[in-house]
Amino acid sequence: MKNRYSLFKKGYWEAGVLLGLCLLIASCGEKEFTTDMPENKLITAISLKVSSELPVQLGTDTTIVYHITPENADHTELKWTTTNELVATVSQDGTISAKSLGKTMITVTPSVGFGTASTVRTIEVTVIPEVIKTTGIQFTNVEEGVYETDKLQLKYDILPADHTYSYLTWASSNENIATVDKNGVVTGIKAGDVTIYAYTHDGSNVRGEYSLKVMKYEPATNVEIVPHTDVLYWKQQLDLDFTLTPEVATVSSVEWTSSDEKVLTVEGGKVKAMGFGTATVTATCIETGNKSTIDLTVASGFYVWDATTDFEGWVINSNIGSMERKDGKLVMTVTADNNKRVYMQRVYSTVANQMDMNFKDYPVIAMKCTDIPSGAQYTLNLANLGNTVNIAPAMKVEKLSDGTQLVYYDASSLAQFTNTEGVVPIRAFMFKILKVDIPSFSADWIRTFKSVEEMMTFSEVEAGK
Repeated sequence: MKNRYSLFKKGYWEAGVLLGLCLLIASCGEKEFTTDMPENKLITAISLKVSSELPVQLGTDTTIVYHITPENADHTELKWTTTNELVATVSQDGTISAKSLGKTMITVTPSVGFGTASTVRTIEVTVIPEVIKTTGIQFTNVEEGVYETDKLQLKYDILPADHTYSYLTWASSNENIATVDKNGVVTGIKAGDVTIYAYTHDGSNVRGEYSLKVMKYEPATNVEIVPHTDVLYWKQQLDLDFTLTPEVATVSSVEWTSSDEKVLTVEGGKVKAMGFGTATVTATCIETGNKSTIDLTVASGFYVWDATTDFEGWVINSNIGSMERKDGKLVMTVTADNNKRVYMQRVYSTVANQMDMNFKDYPVIAMKCTDIPSGAQYTLNLANLGNTVNIAPAMKVEKLSDGTQLVYYDASSLAQFTNTEGVVPIRAFMFKILKVDIPSFSADWIRTFKSVEEMMTFSEVEAGK
């Protein structure tokens, strides 16, 4: 005789099997008769018509213009937030209200969907006392035209120099002749005359205009690069001299390549030195395949920091003094204390931002600067990662006939530390200048030389002696 528990359990098991079969049949039937659910079209990208750093005048409202992709998304609403409502608030239509001086981050994301790199946008808003509006835009390009398919980066100055907003938008008077992108790069499309417009967005209603001619595309059949025998310095930019056949051939009908882009890069015949070594630059006519080549060498340890390199990498150490780049020079302001000092560094780190010096080929380190009154103290700090080089020698001073002076040090005694490539990786390279009896001074250049004699010859020729 079976007990009640067994019958009860058997009954539940049979009922479960029947229920499962019913559900299976129902689900199969449902699959056969149910249509697919449509997918939501979500926002995939948000673009803001504003710079990533936005100054806003205290007490004013600014509405951000934006664009979403796709435009027919099912949910077009955006979510705007601020990290500091005491500085600025933001409404859900993108209107920023400046409340107090300071900074805040404004972020916009889709109200529905997942935030991605394309759909999360952030603006750093700085609330300032007053907006200085643009009074004019001056273009500085010397080119009067471009060829079909050529590109031209427009260069310009926004006036006054202390204007608040630098953000511009661009437009072409005829996109069938030339187009212009958001960065002011013009592309020639078809021969003709065109005007490129630059629009301000600071309420000044100032518009810049640049007129140019797009000339007919004429393919080059031959190219010849003029020899260049001088070595290049690190970060030097060089416009190669070359001739095209026919003379009216379009520059962009020639392709340029470098055999080693770690040493040299090239675009349109413009070379930039990226590292030490030798590389071959090749120009190839697209139409005929005719080529011309040139070997260029970036000399190991040859550095020039001046207006052409924008004094690349030079900063103030530990806020001891201050520095600015002005009119092609490096301007230093000394501390107001009794030391009257400034510490200028190119690198100062245990590992990061090392630079390769060559004390065998270019041992002389020199700076040409304002004539500083006597009594100033000049020290050069040099150290490598292993501290086999770790010195702080006094630097010498040489007055020049043009009212400037040279401050220099001959490090040829350190040539013993160069490796098989002739370089020493340096982790510390700094000028310490104390007891400067003037509030500020400027440097024309900082560079390396093969010898003191070469330095003096170069400097005297430059001074007009």
